[in-house]
Amino acid sequence: MSRRQVRVAASFFDRLDELLPPERTSTGSPSATDFLMRELPAIIDRLATAYETSTLPVMGEPEIRVIIAAGILIDYMAVYTVLAEDEAIEVIYLVLP
Repeated sequence: MSRRQVRVAASFFDRLDELLPPERTSTGSPSATDFLMRELPAIIDRLATAYETSTLPVMGEPEIRVIIAAGILIDYMAVYTVLAEDEAIEVIYLVLP
């Protein structure tokens, strides 16, 4: 099985910092670091091995695809991607509940 290269864009990290605090909260809500360590590796693996079958096209934005997945610490997430000119997958945006 071949793997595509997956890159994470600065826009993704900016969005992650908007959505999650830098440290886990006293109530146990996950931090941005928790997301990067627990959730993102599985998403990157799915994208690298099954991009077309794991993502859906975004209506009105044919160059953007989204993967919607359940997480370990996050109930569900939508991770937006584009295919770069070199055929690498670029993770560009994140939506959390």
